[in-house]
Formats: sequence, structure tokens, C-alpha cells
Amino acid sequence: MELSELSSQQEASLSCSGLEEWQEGPQVLTYGAILICRKGKAMLNVNYKDWELYEGAVITLFPNDVVELKVDGDCKSPQTENGDCKSPETENGDCKSPQTANSFQAEILKYNPSLLREASLQLEQTVYSSLREDRCRQDTPVVTNIINGMFGLLKVYFDQSECTCISQLVLCQLKAFFIGFHEYLQRNPQYRPDEVKLYRVRELFNRFMMLLEKDYKISRDVNYYAEQMNISSKYLTNIVNQVTGHTPKTIIDQYVILQLKMHLKRTTQSIKEMAWEFHFADVSFFCRYFKKHTDLTPQQIRS
Repeated sequence: MELSELSSQQEASLSCSGLEEWQEGPQVLTYGAILICRKGKAMLNVNYKDWELYEGAVITLFPNDVVELKVDGDCKSPQTENGDCKSPETENGDCKSPQTANSFQAEILKYNPSLLREASLQLEQTVYSSLREDRCRQDTPVVTNIINGMFGLLKVYFDQSECTCISQLVLCQLKAFFIGFHEYLQRNPQYRPDEVKLYRVRELFNRFMMLLEKDYKISRDVNYYAEQMNISSKYLTNIVNQVTGHTPKTIIDQYVILQLKMHLKRTTQSIKEMAWEFHFADVSFFCRYFKKHTDLTPQQIRS
């Protein structure tokens, strides 16, 4: 199953979706996204942390995030009195869906990684880090209203097929959202993690994941990542286990396998070229590694 992605001609898109592709196991995103739940209820796991989504909840996602969605059949939301999945967006036709009343629906702005890089050029690293940590808001109408306004404005332009400035408009909106969201968190510390120790653990885990996203082709060794973070492999194991219940090696292998599956489905690279690119000693070792973790050969995935 291929992860949905922006076409090569698109730098951004705005649409409503049940995100069925995220419900078929962990997926690695090839794009960044801002998502608002319009209907239903679901649990979105992002980089091994669960976030509850219900009507009005907003979450930010970044390229190379690992996501998996589990939809709850009961669509009752803390923001509705009778449990109806009533959304202001469905009333005006923006997010109408032929699916059942209990189905999950989200409106999602997807954008190319190049737009994220440009939007974050003038942002401090602390801003970007805090956005990855505090990426979801469930009970803050201010953020929901901001996204409703932002998506409403962008939709006017997306609906004009002749519009040639979509990328610039999305870029401006992303910059405004990132800066405003970070300032909102600073101004409202009650919405940030209370426990300093837990925050430190999550911060280190996020550093590990960002490093893995960057260097997964270079190394699959726990010691490599621990050294890059200037901590012991034992401490890294402790951190990863606290957050995910898994070892760093398990997380590394899962991430590498997800990337390999995408490469096999989307590229015409030979198995030999892929083994070389991912720093395997030879094709034989590459195939053994892949089969060990998937019970399939690379050729079977490609076919």
C-alpha cells in the first residue's frame, strides 16, 4: 500500500479525507501537514506517541513523521452535547461525505517539504522543537478558530484553478501559524507538559527521531545514534523504552523497513543499488535483513 503524497506538480493541497491510508499500518509521511478533525473520533499515533482527535482538534505533522490512525466507532466529542458529529464545515458543503455518520473526517492542508524549509528559515530551533513536542491542541477554541480562518482563506484560492500564487499564500500562512502557535504556547504554559522530567525525556526522544530521519540510510546501529546525541547507548535505550515500550534497535529497524518499502514501490532502483544506498554490506545481507523483518523478499514487495 502506497502512502498518499503530493504529486510532483503540487506544492500544496487542501482537502477533506477519512485518511484511510493511515489506517493500514504505520506510514512515513513525505509531506508536512496541518490537520483539523471535522467529524468523528480517532487516535493518531505520531512517532510512537498517541494523540486523541475529535471535532475541532488540530495537529501539525512534519515530513518523515511516522503516523498510524485508529478510528473510534463512537463519534461522541467533548465539544458536542449529544454526541452528533456536527461540523460547521459540513453544513456549508466543504467537507460533505457519503460515508456514515460515525465515520472519521478531517480537513488537511498538505505541503511540500521545501515550503516547510522556507517557512522555518527565520524560526529559532526552539520554536521548531516545541512545535514537534506540543503538536496537538484539543480543547483550545483559539487554535481551532485560527485554522478555520486559515483554511477558509486558502480554500478561496485553491478553488480558483487559474490561481498561480498558491505556494506563496501557503508559505505566508505557515509562517504566521508557526510563529503564532509557538507564541500561544509560551503565553499559555498550562497547555504545555507539566512534568519537567517527562518533557526532557520527550525532548531527547524527539532528537533521536530527528536524527533517525536524517541518518537512517547511514546507520542502523544504536551506538551511532547515542554517540551523535552525546549520551550512552544505555541511556538512549532507557529513553526510547519509556516513550515507546520498545528498544532503540526496534524503532530503527521499523523506520528503515518503512523507508525501504516506499523505495521499492516508488523507484525503479535495482536491489543492488538500493543495498548500496542504504549502506548494506552486500545484496545478500540486504535481502536477509528485509525478509527477517517482513517475512517477504524485496522482489515480492515490488511485485
